[in-house]
Amino acid sequence: MEKYTMSQLLFRLSKLSSRNNNVLIHKKSSRFLSTSPYLILGVFGDDFRSACGNFLSDILLFDPAKEELLTVRDKAVPEELVCSQVMGASHGWGFFSGHNAIHVSDTFSPLASKSDSKVIALPPITSMIYGQSEVVWNVAMSSSSPYRQDNEEGDCVVAIKFLGNHLTMCRPGRDLGWTNKLIPFVSFENSNLMYSKREQRFSLPAPGGNYLCSWDLHFENEPKFTELVFRNIPQLPQSEWELMDSCFKEDHWVESPCGQSFLVKWYSHVPSIRCKEPMVMVFREDQDTNEGTKTMSYTEDIGDLCIFLSKSEPFCVVASSCPGLKPNSIYLMGHSFAVYDITTRTSRHFERPKVSKVCFIWWGLEEYTMSQLLFRLSKLSSRNNNMIHESARLFSTSPYLTLGTRVKEVLPGGCKIADVLLFDPAEEELVTVPDKTVPKELMDEEMVGASHGWGVFCARHDRSVRISDLYNPLASKSNPTMITLPRLTALSSNYCNVAMTSSPHLEDCVVAIKFVGDHLSLCRPGRDLEWTNILTPPSCLENSNLMYSKRDQKFYLPAPGGKYLFSYHLHSKEEDFPEVQEVVYRGHPELDQSEWELLSSCTRTEHLVESPFSDERFLVKWYAHGFYSSVLERIDHITKREEETTEGSIMCYTEDIGDMCIFLANSEAFCVPASSCTGLKPNSIYHMGRGLGFYDLTTGNPHQYLAPDGVPTLSYWLPPFSI
Repeated sequence: MEKYTMSQLLFRLSKLSSRNNNVLIHKKSSRFLSTSPYLILGVFGDDFRSACGNFLSDILLFDPAKEELLTVRDKAVPEELVCSQVMGASHGWGFFSGHNAIHVSDTFSPLASKSDSKVIALPPITSMIYGQSEVVWNVAMSSSSPYRQDNEEGDCVVAIKFLGNHLTMCRPGRDLGWTNKLIPFVSFENSNLMYSKREQRFSLPAPGGNYLCSWDLHFENEPKFTELVFRNIPQLPQSEWELMDSCFKEDHWVESPCGQSFLVKWYSHVPSIRCKEPMVMVFREDQDTNEGTKTMSYTEDIGDLCIFLSKSEPFCVVASSCPGLKPNSIYLMGHSFAVYDITTRTSRHFERPKVSKVCFIWWGLEEYTMSQLLFRLSKLSSRNNNMIHESARLFSTSPYLTLGTRVKEVLPGGCKIADVLLFDPAEEELVTVPDKTVPKELMDEEMVGASHGWGVFCARHDRSVRISDLYNPLASKSNPTMITLPRLTALSSNYCNVAMTSSPHLEDCVVAIKFVGDHLSLCRPGRDLEWTNILTPPSCLENSNLMYSKRDQKFYLPAPGGKYLFSYHLHSKEEDFPEVQEVVYRGHPELDQSEWELLSSCTRTEHLVESPFSDERFLVKWYAHGFYSSVLERIDHITKREEETTEGSIMCYTEDIGDMCIFLANSEAFCVPASSCTGLKPNSIYHMGRGLGFYDLTTGNPHQYLAPDGVPTLSYWLPPFSI
């Protein structure tokens, strides 16, 4: 039997007995199973069925208290779980998905029946129109058992957090379907869901860690937002702030067995480099918390507790309850496999076992989303109904933003007549392309990205892909160009962004789609009969923004923090590994403590962008403070210009990109000379996603546009067609 595909997850067993005799202990430690969390390292077996039809497997475990291996022999895996993927776990129960079915099982508990594990079927996951529904980030459960009769506290509620902004909940044994919730975060973030027994709510740190978003167990209520106010942040030198700024950051909300709450900020290097230590900051909730806020004080002392973190629901264990666990420590599984001492701020790494089939699981007691946010543009032209005639030159020289379509008529053949809505950043006005024909093939398809002025559309029902110039105001109004690509076959269907090497009309064009998660797909329009699906390195590039470098003829993905660049050449195959290039940064501005604290509380994305007329390349770090308001409190950009030296590629901080202006959104980033389009602001960054506006690099001031009611936002800048 093949191994299960398992994420790096933390699990917890609530009640373990020492009376298990089914465990082969590599070092004598049967007491381990009565008190300690443990790590699942792998599930191995042959294609041999037991008498009841199950598959027999061995489960390899790691005991963090005694730091030794042990094996559960001849465990019967129920047939429903064979070839399933582990989605997550909570309270010692694993969540499995496969063949459009969801199951909860105790099959990985070493104390469960060897031949008859408990399996509970849950309703199939139903997708949301504007949410992710395939890439599971983690799960949480409100009680220690999904069985209603086992719970003194009432019905169990299970919740699944997807990578992105989709949350879904149900009651096992009661609900026939899932209740879907759209998380009000204007970003793709890796927040970890947890259940607070003290408050009886599911909680999720908002991007940046400034707010806590929570839901009660009744589903119908709107989420509650609690502001987190931080105190006593340690004074750190500039070099340490810069190091943390180059790391991947995760925020984990965790509750101790006695109800004490902590926020843990975990900074790790991507890709994982064993010689570089992870960094952790812990904040404890104060008792003087006011309504609507929680005061969080930095601490280096959590007492006898140890915290376990990964992509699963985080949890605390009292170290003295399990001899060997390190008090005042954090056990990490993910980008690092280590125990972090909070007092000394040092970590000790565990060696990963050298086995051929391995997975790492702690076991303890839209496609990109197209939000329906509305924007009010500050300067609206009263002439927008005639703008296509009066501003034809605008469309040949200026970038513009797609704001969707307004349907006016449905034709008998299935096509629609609609107005195409655009925003012109040069004139700062709304522009309408009237009476555009929308082909029936695009009616049920979503725009999932854009590159070189072409929109990429995908159908949900059959995953067919089309490229169209629908949003090109100079294209045919009655017969837009459409190029059909093969149907997508990647495991994920949650899109991050799209990049192309050139216009799809050119013979050597390559289209690349980056999915949320670890999938990248390549295709040559008109030549390839299927997509080339590539697995990117795990836990490295989930939300990275794809771009094509004409200079290098490669597709690039910056790692979180921008310290490394991953690249794929145009003929990459499924089994190919990316080239990895370390980036050296120089000239970072000296910031004071308050500025670093502000940046550390922001959401951050990295964008690599290349000038169309020279070999200049820039890396832009985009910081946004705020998450569920369309008007953000602050937006900052740090821009670094690449230089080639004898030391290799070096990024030097700059506040001067000359006549260039950069456009950032969920589409491929690009540069435009401001002088080529009167009205564009030179040395500026135009952004769409966490607010619509531009950022002046010279002054450091952001400028926001406010929005007209009724205009749905499609976050795609399109470059001039002449580029």
